[in-house]
Amino acid sequence: MSEKSDLFHCDEKMLTYDAAVVLEKFVDGLRQRKLAATTEDGPVCIDLPLLTQLEISFKQKVKPGKSKRKLSIELAWKEEETAGE
Repeated sequence: MSEKSDLFHCDEKMLTYDAAVVLEKFVDGLRQRKLAATTEDGPVCIDLPLLTQLEISFKQKVKPGKSKRKLSIELAWKEEETAGE
């Protein structure tokens, strides 16, 4: 039976500039193949493999008088794929 858990989750409103700063920290971590974040339960550090699956989508929902846009970035890998590095 599989088990899921959130190691880190960020869902907050912030200035676009501040969001860029957060994303830059993740980009730096990607370059080093090590992601780090601080949660309420303490720090979380994840080692990354050489190869990952990257998915980027930009969506738009238009209604009369307003629209909503969403950028999603997903990086995924399976642990068994990283064992052969």
